[in-house]
Amino acid sequence: MTKKEKHSAINNEFIGKYENDFDIDDEMGGRLVLVPFEGDGRNSIDYHQSRHTIDVYNWSSSETKELVIEMEEFIDTLRVKYDLPE
Repeated sequence: MTKKEKHSAINNEFIGKYENDFDIDDEMGGRLVLVPFEGDGRNSIDYHQSRHTIDVYNWSSSETKELVIEMEEFIDTLRVKYDLPE
């Protein structure tokens, strides 16, 4: 599997896991914005497809921040699975 295929596989699995809980907007430029179906944009989460990192606003709810920790752990699992170090 090439490095590009590994990145693509990680992105596809990430999106597949969270697409039922979030409206996922492709902002182009390699960034996805995940907005919860329940709630508002203040709890949006940015996912960077090339770096496989998550960003969240400081004022996001504690539930959103806990979800970000879960997402980061899931990404770490995918990086190991596809042998793609940071």
